[in-house]
Amino acid sequence: AAIDMRLVWHTNGDEPENKLNKLIGNVHRIWSETGAQTYLRPDGTPYPLPGGGQMIFSDLGTINVEARRGFSAYRWIRQELIARGVPAGQIAFMQDYKRSADKQRLFADFRAGRVRVLIGSSYTMGTGVNVQQRLKALHHMDVPWLPSQIDQREGRSERQGNQHDEMCMNAYATPEPVEGQMWQNNERQGGWSKQAQAGTGTRRGQRGSG
Repeated sequence: AAIDMRLVWHTNGDEPENKLNKLIGNVHRIWSETGAQTYLRPDGTPYPLPGGGQMIFSDLGTINVEARRGFSAYRWIRQELIARGVPAGQIAFMQDYKRSADKQRLFADFRAGRVRVLIGSSYTMGTGVNVQQRLKALHHMDVPWLPSQIDQREGRSERQGNQHDEMCMNAYATPEPVEGQMWQNNERQGGWSKQAQAGTGTRRGQRGSG
């Protein structure tokens, strides 16, 4: 319900101001703002395609829940981004790539700028995801249960080779107390928010409310 009421009642109408739609607006803005950004291969030669990349983490609202709930946050994000002008080929669901070889091709496409928005869960986009070169923004759609899961998510960007001087870390929460309490519990256990604000470089932490 904190993501979108349609995950509870699929017949519920769209709520333009909920956090799912706020995330979509933010992703589209960053996609537009970084569209001309150029990047270098490890050998120092430029990639032919410009454009910054983004990762969206959500352990809920996946494609798999659509069969029983009648709504998928993943599909809605893709649909709305395409409606705003993002080419369909630039958006990928991590869960669609099962084999190691397929995953490596996806990561290569992300590094090359052919894919610019990657959507997945803490599990599917954890260790082994090497896409940091042009990764400009990371979005926490939902709240992980453990600080270690936040560390795993944000570890995708905090790696040698990221070509941005500043990263955008976005955590979305509703005003209701349950979700806010979950974020506070993670902060107390892991101290991740202090690290986000005072870490190396000029990394910026943001929290939006839906």
